[in-house]
Amino acid sequence: MRHSSSFDRQRGAALLVSLIMLILVSLLAAAGFMLSTGEARGAAGWSDRQRSMFTAEGALKEAEVAVASLVASSQDIETALNGRSGYFLRKNGNVPDFDPWPVSSSISATQPNSGADNAYYIVVYEGKAVGSNDGMLSGGRVNQTAAKPRFTLYAKAGGIKEGTYVVLSTSKEF
Repeated sequence: MRHSSSFDRQRGAALLVSLIMLILVSLLAAAGFMLSTGEARGAAGWSDRQRSMFTAEGALKEAEVAVASLVASSQDIETALNGRSGYFLRKNGNVPDFDPWPVSSSISATQPNSGADNAYYIVVYEGKAVGSNDGMLSGGRVNQTAAKPRFTLYAKAGGIKEGTYVVLSTSKEF
């Protein structure tokens, strides 16, 4: 008859403890992997939003340059804007529907492969001075020769990932 010694019981306990430790280490490794993968996705999303923001700012600057040159070359802004793609007159307090937005072709050409093919800008002519209730900034008791034309500029840019868009706007007098 053989009696189990304490050595045999220790060998069984060591196997059990080592299996539990192996499971715990595997769980920690899996959790670390999941956490680092999530952080990498978050960083990529942030980078894509930043790229979209910079592209939209570029489109806004492009719109400012285009409007400044248009204002400098024309006395009658409404006639100069008539029929131009992406240029609108505010009427009755409403901004026209911007669907589809015209593509900003020069940004697409200067920033290839950066989502810049999704860069757009819209220009809304507000008028020259605060006026009546029709929403158009014109008329009123303002010296029209001293009043500057006022525009609202909108820029929209998309990122590389689907669904990443940034829309910026600013109002400028030229």
